[in-house]
Amino acid sequence: MPFNKGSVEMKSRNTSLPEPLADETLSSWLWRVNSSTPIPILSHERFNSQEGMIVTRDNRALEGDWFADRDLLNENEFTELFKKQFKLSHAWLSKRFPGFDRPVIPTQFRRAFCSQCFIESFRKLGIPVSKVQWCYLTKPFCDLHGIPLHDSSILFENFDDYTVQAFVSYWDINKFKEGCDKMREVGMLRHGLTFKVQRRLDKLTRLADKSGESVKVQMFVLTLMRAMMMPVLHHGYPKFALDYWGGDEAYARLSVYGSFYQEIYRSTCLARLYALYFSAIMLGWITRDQASRTLHENYYSPFCKDAMWSLLDESEILLGLLISELKIYETQHLNLSGLYIPKLIRLAYDA
Repeated sequence: MPFNKGSVEMKSRNTSLPEPLADETLSSWLWRVNSSTPIPILSHERFNSQEGMIVTRDNRALEGDWFADRDLLNENEFTELFKKQFKLSHAWLSKRFPGFDRPVIPTQFRRAFCSQCFIESFRKLGIPVSKVQWCYLTKPFCDLHGIPLHDSSILFENFDDYTVQAFVSYWDINKFKEGCDKMREVGMLRHGLTFKVQRRLDKLTRLADKSGESVKVQMFVLTLMRAMMMPVLHHGYPKFALDYWGGDEAYARLSVYGSFYQEIYRSTCLARLYALYFSAIMLGWITRDQASRTLHENYYSPFCKDAMWSLLDESEILLGLLISELKIYETQHLNLSGLYIPKLIRLAYDA
């Protein structure tokens, strides 16, 4: 078969070319390849050229600017150069880097990492490796270690050597590692509950894939997370989950509609973790009793569905938007009837 021939050709002519690891991102692997060649292909000049703070990129995106995704074969500008240099077939690359199968953090905001995975890959390979799972909006935890993901320094998101820069910044920036570790220690009960939610969602997504409904399942939960990130629920978040939400500058103020759709993208990993936590309460995946046992971690945090629906009901626009969006993504696995919406709200919004 042509694919096998291409694979054999790649191995015979490039025996020193590092094999992509399971779940490794395209940009991470390209940088590993670049680092292993006598004459690097990628220009070192790019490493020192800041492309602007995350807020700058956010403002550009709002104005309609498009950002190429360095982790997609058809958007990474260096893919063709590497294919020619190392005689790699498109089929070989496509099998190892098939793209994303879940809602992802836009490339201009992508900065999640697991410090334990970084350390383990550095010890094994001499260079840190980034994973595809860190790109997903509904995965605020490392699947392997079960710990919350961190946000790397906001200076490095679009650099070719992003993985190396993020790893170095974790160790070298003053108090950065200590701050990351402290964030993990606060709210450990909620973290444990939410990691179980992430695993449950993974299992449900795989089940829904059999009927072609996996995307709708993901989007149903993501829609709930969007609502949970609105300001009316911010008192339930730890303060540092909202710190540097977009960097040192303030985001452009958006309408309810703009905030509903955009906040999930430009938020911190920890904020997405809490959005998933509150979404699980709405779904009944975390019970009232379970949530109430975590109140010592944040006494102001809502711990039951009724309280959360009451908070959402303060904004007719938000509640109407949430219910209309959820209707689009209803399946046999997740639907409005399973949310136990209060009767008055259900009648008012035809839910």
